[in-house]
Amino acid sequence: MDPVVPSDLLSAFRACRLWRNASDDAVARLAAASTLLEAPRGTLLASEGEPAERFGVVVTGRVRVFHSAADGRSMTLETMESGQAFAAVAALSGGRNPASVDAATPVTVGWIPRDALFEVLVKEPGVARALIADLAERVMNLTNVVQTLALDVPGRLARYLFQRSLAAGEATAEGLLVPLGMTKSELASSLGTVPETLSRALGKLRDDGVLIVRGSDVVVTDVGALARLGSGYEE
Repeated sequence: MDPVVPSDLLSAFRACRLWRNASDDAVARLAAASTLLEAPRGTLLASEGEPAERFGVVVTGRVRVFHSAADGRSMTLETMESGQAFAAVAALSGGRNPASVDAATPVTVGWIPRDALFEVLVKEPGVARALIADLAERVMNLTNVVQTLALDVPGRLARYLFQRSLAAGEATAEGLLVPLGMTKSELASSLGTVPETLSRALGKLRDDGVLIVRGSDVVVTDVGALARLGSGYEE
């Protein structure tokens, strides 16, 4: 008799882009082959440098992929939510984890041995195309992270806010209302800095007339200035 797969686990696996072209039976087999883990916020799920023998799919909650610098600061590389896979590139390559992963909120994760996905690729080779496309997008996203780190903190912040303006900006009488999308502490980590430095960078953009700070939102009054600062080039 086939094992019973929890409905939330199966739903998260069906939503995962890595195998979006796979049959329902293949997705069900992957879900059945996974090991379910529930963890509180802050739990370390994968450590940088350890062998990557499996990868995870977030079922509920959110995980953070990050790199710890020598000075103790952490740089958030990306966050993953329900239906998204993490540590997949390293696991599929048979290498070591290039970054650490922890629970940004209480999470439920389905851990999958990489051989289970290889079996799906053998039986349904069409899945490989979606897999390649998703992994290529990951590389592009990490390239964007590297480009961001080449800027100073005000430039990194401007780049982030410009991208947020395009994705989530709402026109108002004062300017473009842009939600930060995360707490200021989380934003500082994602930009490779600390909250105090982030506050100074926000203050500089405010004093330069680029934006107005409104709690967890900003009102962008000069989108062009954000674009220039975020590109690293000044006119």
